Amino acid sequence: MKLFQKLNHKKLLLIVILIIAIFLRIWDLGNVPPSASLDEASIGYNAYSVLKTGIDEYGDFPLISQRGYDDFRRSTYLFLTIPFIKMFDLNVISVRLPAVILSILTVWAIYYIVVLLFEKGSKYAEYIGLLTSFLLAISPWHIYISRLGHESNAYLSFFIFGLFFFLHGIKKEKGTTIFISMIFFLLSMVSYYSGQVFIPLFLLGLFIIFRNKLLLFFLSNRKNLIYVISFFILFFLSLIMVFSPEALIRYKGTSALTPEAQPDKFAKSVELRNEAVKNNNLIMAIYYNRRLFPIQVFIEEYFSHFDPRWLFINSGSESFKIPNLGLLYFWQAPFIIFGTGFILLRKEVDANYKKLILLWFLLSAVPASIATQAPHAMRSYNFVPVWQIFTALGLGYLFYKLRKLKLWILSLFLLVTLFSLFTLFKNYFNNFPKEQSKSFQYGLTQAIPYVFSRQNDYNHIVLSNKDNLYQSYMFFLFHTKYDPEKYLKQGGTLSGGFAATHKIGKYEFRPINWNSEVKKEKTLYVGNPTDFPKDIQSVTEFKNLDGNVVVVITET
Repeated sequence: MKLFQKLNHKKLLLIVILIIAIFLRIWDLGNVPPSASLDEASIGYNAYSVLKTGIDEYGDFPLISQRGYDDFRRSTYLFLTIPFIKMFDLNVISVRLPAVILSILTVWAIYYIVVLLFEKGSKYAEYIGLLTSFLLAISPWHIYISRLGHESNAYLSFFIFGLFFFLHGIKKEKGTTIFISMIFFLLSMVSYYSGQVFIPLFLLGLFIIFRNKLLLFFLSNRKNLIYVISFFILFFLSLIMVFSPEALIRYKGTSALTPEAQPDKFAKSVELRNEAVKNNNLIMAIYYNRRLFPIQVFIEEYFSHFDPRWLFINSGSESFKIPNLGLLYFWQAPFIIFGTGFILLRKEVDANYKKLILLWFLLSAVPASIATQAPHAMRSYNFVPVWQIFTALGLGYLFYKLRKLKLWILSLFLLVTLFSLFTLFKNYFNNFPKEQSKSFQYGLTQAIPYVFSRQNDYNHIVLSNKDNLYQSYMFFLFHTKYDPEKYLKQGGTLSGGFAATHKIGKYEFRPINWNSEVKKEKTLYVGNPTDFPKDIQSVTEFKNLDGNVVVVITET
């Protein structure tokens, strides 16, 4: 009781917000999402392999990038999962826990960031911070991704921690704190591919905004100068590693700025240019010039991230969206407009901090705008907190202007948020596993333990690696906790390519062509329903949570 007596009501509110954030991210973590995703299985097993043997499935130590399915992902999150796998063994919860913990710390840190940003301009800065923290805690966008064991969570969280230490260091004029912020920024940069685009641009903007203060500060004494030199050495070493040929394989595979990546869009651009030339429309003829095609694509993909339909509506089973919910709650829209206006027009906000917020806002969509599948919620993940800041500013401004009605407005706000939480809980924890279990290959993850338990009854076991059993070899390694040392002695993964076949002991992972199969004695076949004749006698079948049969098991 004495502890709570020492805390003021604002700190108590922050504790309540953190409890809400913890509940929404921890509750039923092993079952929602319904099973390990393709990326989670790869990250988890390779972390398990590094823990047990010091190397990954390919026999390499993944210092910066880890090869997976003949693609490359950043290794930061892989290393974060290792202590949890050590403590709780290899399972989906161990893979997701680092993301959950980082996301909760992000909800906490955003409160202090907002206070530091607005404390000079408003006595209500702490309330704006609490509102922002609460909105992030209940954000459908943040909740969805924060419950996935994915490197994007490290990217966002390390950026937020870096921003917090930077603002704190600027305020207190502490070189050590600013240096710590730069370390977090570098960690963010090497954690996810979006970071290697966003962070250098953000740091450049940060230096331009605070150049006078930073130059004066770092040149004031030898210790601060050492920090500057140390940071630049680390920064350039990081740049060399993240822009190495191997590390750029993923960028080359996802780049949207070439005609080959966007054939339909390029054909349409050529058609529009020809039409413009025919109509003597010089401006459009220049704009649709084939040499400017990358700029056209970038502009279109960049602005797609500001499309209200993408932000506030879910038209179906859209990526990274909770069923029946957009990335943002629809009721946030008017407050985002008010909050944006507050930032742009009001003088209460420090000019440098105003520029910082706008820099953050304008750069967040850039990484996703040079890659395919735009708009992309995960690649533009840094967007999430800044939308909540704008919403909180709009709400705070409304509370201030209508403060005589604050009790009514607060009651209405609580009712709306309670309804939103009820809708989120129902759609995420009940509907989402059923509607999207196919995306997480739920049926395959149920089939593998069954097959593994009966492996001694068969001489050969063949698993398809197509459609519902895509990359089945990795799910087998993950769910059976296959001994990494044994796997590496057998040759490890020679190729994780998208159509690659694999052999692990008596197991084969390859396409099943039933009519041409050499059906050896005591062979178990695990495949898609379309891999077998309709009249085949199956041993058993496995369904996704929507009731559809996705895996059929038969034998010779």
